[in-house]
Amino acid sequence: MKKNFQSVLFLGIGGVSMHQLALAYKEKGYTVYGYDQKKSEYTKICENAGIEVTNRFRREFLQVDFCVKTGAISDTNKYIINLKKLKCPIFDRAEILAKLCDEFKCVIAVAGTHGKSTTASIIYEILRTANKKVSCHIGADVFAPRFRCGDDYLVVEACEYNKSFLKLKPAVSVVTNVEAEHLDTYKNFFNLRTAFLTFLKRGQKRFVFDSPNTNFLRRIKDVTFVSKTKLKMNPKIKGEYNVNNISLAVAVAQVLGIDEKTIIKAINSFSGVPRRYEYLGQYKNAKIFIDYAHHPTELKSFIEAFSNEFKEYKIVFQPHTYSRTKMFLPEFVSALKGVKNLCIFKEYPAREKPSAGLSAHDLYLELKKYNQNVKYVASMKSLFNFLTDKGATAFVGAGDINELAKKIIKSYSKNC
Repeated sequence: MKKNFQSVLFLGIGGVSMHQLALAYKEKGYTVYGYDQKKSEYTKICENAGIEVTNRFRREFLQVDFCVKTGAISDTNKYIINLKKLKCPIFDRAEILAKLCDEFKCVIAVAGTHGKSTTASIIYEILRTANKKVSCHIGADVFAPRFRCGDDYLVVEACEYNKSFLKLKPAVSVVTNVEAEHLDTYKNFFNLRTAFLTFLKRGQKRFVFDSPNTNFLRRIKDVTFVSKTKLKMNPKIKGEYNVNNISLAVAVAQVLGIDEKTIIKAINSFSGVPRRYEYLGQYKNAKIFIDYAHHPTELKSFIEAFSNEFKEYKIVFQPHTYSRTKMFLPEFVSALKGVKNLCIFKEYPAREKPSAGLSAHDLYLELKKYNQNVKYVASMKSLFNFLTDKGATAFVGAGDINELAKKIIKSYSKNC
């Protein structure tokens, strides 16, 4: 990339990753333009930083030195086509992130099917508590986020979708676990595992949580396989899966020279990341939680932790994408069929069309064979009939189910 670029356009600036990258370029002195179809908290942050964000294509966009696009924008997008005609350089989000990584002394990249946001956030919190000059680039909101080029450390959540994590060259590579996921990108599990092998090799120091699904990574030399930590601490975050995340973060922090007292202090104060077993408020006398679980393993782990805490509980699950529902139908049924009070909410299709797989209603019909009490709901209005006035209800999924939960709490508060 040339060093004389002065202006940049971010297409899809409202994403959690994209808006951070846009802010970084703004701080570096670039003129930054932003485009997104929807306004959000992230677009507001950009606007407050002096970046103009619009949902209409402007003439100035055709004069920028280069463009950064999110993975959700295809090459057939009309704006991309017009920019290509003008021979404007266009980069994917992952390419720009990899480029900015070069401006940090030590990049710690955390990959894995589950737990990468939480593990990366804990590492960031430990380094912050140790008063290190540390930035983060994580696919979930974190406390006191920072992205300052030139910091000593950068903690990155390395996502395998679209093979974006293969563009990184970290000093420390971390793998939480590996299961079948994003096979629309990889076609089969062998290719996915090969990608994780490649990612892990890129790190100068390598850490993997020791489990059956990471055994294949043992073919790489000089890898530290991490078991559950023996440090005595009292973390706020719940679930056996978070013990694994904490253990990885401890191992990384120790190799970076952070003392045990600081590590324990950081972990005990860490309250988690949004949408991971997050308490939102109350509906009547029932506690309302949200969780991001959208893979069967995540779902099973969350339900186990949730049921251990609450004797009376309800689960509202929103499947994420048609293809994932089809691919993991037996696993979803296995994870959900034992939930006595279960509601399946209309799917969040994301980038997909119905022909890509199975719908939420298809999952409901399959669950009905095992659980006659399961409900299917396609609107917020109908959902009120399912809610209870005691115990706890969890709204689970990676789509917009969290916003639905917030609206329910808000509507109840207004009527009180």
